[in-house]
Amino acid sequence: MSDFFTEAVIIATVAGAIRLSVPLLVAALGETFGQRSGVLNLGVDGIMLLGAFAGYYTVLKTGNVWFGLLAGLALGIVMGVISAVIAVTLQAEQGISGIGVFLFGLGMSDLLFQRLVGTPVPVDKFPKLDIPVLSDIPWIGGMFFNHSAVVYLAFLAVPIATFIINRTTFGMNIRAVGQNPGAADSLGVSVSAVRYATVTIGGTMAGIAGAALAIDLGIFQQ
Repeated sequence: MSDFFTEAVIIATVAGAIRLSVPLLVAALGETFGQRSGVLNLGVDGIMLLGAFAGYYTVLKTGNVWFGLLAGLALGIVMGVISAVIAVTLQAEQGISGIGVFLFGLGMSDLLFQRLVGTPVPVDKFPKLDIPVLSDIPWIGGMFFNHSAVVYLAFLAVPIATFIINRTTFGMNIRAVGQNPGAADSLGVSVSAVRYATVTIGGTMAGIAGAALAIDLGIFQQ
């Protein structure tokens, strides 16, 4: 057992956990905006699957990982707007409509993969970005400072999202709409506009998260 818990194994385990937590972190941050505005989107997983396929397929065809990430972003925007139309404009029951979006993403991503790809083919991954000096620190450097730029940007998004929600006018409007939409509307805040924005943000970040996961793994997996 002691031979298993070596320095290399521990560093690789912690680094892998950090890397694989990024998609969940990004998707959760996006969903935070929607939930704080009073919209529960249970279709996040479905949007992530579609974003994963969009990112994977784009990298497969272009060989450019950043184009793949942009494809996931674009797909996320489209699905975010669709989710907002369903939840805000049509005022569908959020739980049921969210499950519907999830099932659509699950089925469509699998169908597109079977039709356009068929057999899994490895693609390029994000290049690692070593931080000078910090990446050379024993143990700590290999765990925390030997990742791709996407990992660093994802963790940087946490304080940015916190600042936006708690310290900006837009964030105040989000919280007001989520806590008391009637009062927010009486003060001239467009409840529908705020919810459209937050649900679209959530969809966009879910699409990015899915694309990042597929590219990071180097292959699309359901």
